[in-house]
Amino acid sequence: MVALHRPGSDTSYLKALGCTLSEGGLGDEPGRLALRIEGCRWAVHCAARVFSGKDWGEVQEANVEGTRNTLKAAARAGVLHSVHVSSVAVYGNAIGTMDGTVALDGVIPPQNLYARSKRLAERAAAEIHEAGPMQVTIVRPSVIYGERDRLFAPMLARLLRFPVVPVMGRGDNTIPVVYAGNVAAGVVAALDGRGAGNAFNLAADYPVTQWELLEGLARVLGRAPIFVQMPGALVRALAQLADGAGSILPGVRRWSGARAARLVLGENPYASQRARDELDWRPVVTHESALRRTGRWLSHRDNNEVIEL
Repeated sequence: MVALHRPGSDTSYLKALGCTLSEGGLGDEPGRLALRIEGCRWAVHCAARVFSGKDWGEVQEANVEGTRNTLKAAARAGVLHSVHVSSVAVYGNAIGTMDGTVALDGVIPPQNLYARSKRLAERAAAEIHEAGPMQVTIVRPSVIYGERDRLFAPMLARLLRFPVVPVMGRGDNTIPVVYAGNVAAGVVAALDGRGAGNAFNLAADYPVTQWELLEGLARVLGRAPIFVQMPGALVRALAQLADGAGSILPGVRRWSGARAARLVLGENPYASQRARDELDWRPVVTHESALRRTGRWLSHRDNNEVIEL
């Protein structure tokens, strides 16, 4: 297994997995990248700027051109099948159930650089699949949590340090989160070749509500905050204010407060049954076990301890 990584990256975990390390960048010429992955039969492209890029040029270069470069390199290296890891963000502000077969015509606000770039990256991946000879399958996870998560799980852990923690709306709605290990299982299932040329949501491994997520992680972390419910109307009003502030606050403008409110107050709109039916995706890690693993990692990450899972 070859792991392509940026120069200077922390590769300790990749070494522990026994990967062959190969340095390269998303902006490298495809022919040069191909030399670094020769002999590989499959490829998984999952590198992207998530919310670290403020400039569209930087985000486009990494997420769109980087996808095109790496998949072209994989084809030149003789890879038979690649999986491009996209995101449910490509649906934009679409309404209703999204199962992977609907057209990507939901509006994406211009300031949502990540969603814009991931939609364009999917187009690049589809073009490479159609041109052949390499097949490409696209998977679309929802919000991912788990070990080595640098965004969502650490954010929840910081929130749960407060003595009072808000619950948006009633809190018994299912939310679009998925455990990293189950996403990995979906990627492996896609590498088998089924579903080539199509896109599949990996957005609902097990139904999880706000209450279950917050209370479960708090319990694992040994914290006991007071949970206070915020009326849905108040959440929507605050989201609209956040969107308005996006015109003057540089960090806020990359988010859609209205979309976030819709997701956190409603039911998970991203159906994943197609991945189960066509890819034979079988999430093996239960929600309870996933929270225990995530909590253990969060508790020990600052000590740089190796946790056996």
